[in-house]
Amino acid sequence: MYTTTIGAPPAVVLVPKNRGLAAMAEYALRESSLSGALYERTVVRGEDVPLLASEVARSGRAVLAFTGEDLVQEWIAGGRRLDPRLSQRSIAWNDPQARYGKPALCFIAARGTALPANGIQRVAVCAKYANLAGTFLATLERPGLTFEPIPISGSVEAALLHSLADFMIDIVVTGTTIDDLGLEVKAVITTSDLAVLEAR
Repeated sequence: MYTTTIGAPPAVVLVPKNRGLAAMAEYALRESSLSGALYERTVVRGEDVPLLASEVARSGRAVLAFTGEDLVQEWIAGGRRLDPRLSQRSIAWNDPQARYGKPALCFIAARGTALPANGIQRVAVCAKYANLAGTFLATLERPGLTFEPIPISGSVEAALLHSLADFMIDIVVTGTTIDDLGLEVKAVITTSDLAVLEAR
């Protein structure tokens, strides 16, 4: 149960605006011990939640924040750390319509494309996953084969479809879009449940 002393500011709740994350977060918030309590709700980008939750916790205020586990992993992969006052837990993301049961960060190519033995391969990367993508691509490199990430903030598949990239890294949920475009998943980099960050 969240408790505050008289005159203390209400707990801060950070809810992601990303559509899929927002729906999961709303469900988790209704089930939390803050349900019915006084709190200050702020809607932010899911990728900004780790930073904002850490800053609120550092200020000494209670915080309850929701985002994707992959976005927390991405933030940490950038060399940052969550404030030690924050605890982290997960809520399983069980979506029967999702190809992998939950959102998945995937390495994608045109159907039938194989990884070449050598050369420089351009990879369109969803910009908010640049660190996780870089770590994954490093595992594929070998003498004579290197990867050049191309960060894209919008429609990542456009770079692949217009031959600006040889491969792409992006989130797959249902997989309908990549199927319709003649693309296929070559590897699943990581899947994501809902991350809950809290400091009381």
